[in-house]
Amino acid sequence: MKTIRLFFLLLCFCFSHQALAQHVFPDVIDNCYLDQFVYETDEILAKLDNEKIIEVVTASWDEKTKKNAEGILGFQVLVDNRGTSCLMSIRNETNIKTKKMNLESSINDNLKWPRMQQKVSVIVVMEFKEGEITMKRMGTKDMKTLTEVGG
Repeated sequence: MKTIRLFFLLLCFCFSHQALAQHVFPDVIDNCYLDQFVYETDEILAKLDNEKIIEVVTASWDEKTKKNAEGILGFQVLVDNRGTSCLMSIRNETNIKTKKMNLESSINDNLKWPRMQQKVSVIVVMEFKEGEITMKRMGTKDMKTLTEVGG
């Protein structure tokens, strides 16, 4: 629990410096069309089961990698009005190399959302611990701090 609290504090600090650049995490992927979008604030706008998100993110991983994964993975996805995903930024504090995760292709090609009224930035934090995966959706109201977003 201390690990996840520390990560959120670091995340909030990093986010305050990154907010103007629109990317939440330090590893930026520059393949998204960043015209206008909104961040989730106190409710989830881009609705999708957590299990589905976890399934897509880990789909290309072998069973040994899934079982032995430890640490925290944060990523930001831009969801357009057609429900298409575009991975924007990543923070990988796990024992798996980012390249081995195949996040960009897994998310961009396979993570489909319901149609949206407007583009939405979805921020996901996953914790891998003792073979279990937990996930939280994050948002911001003030463009400086991240908070957990509820239903």
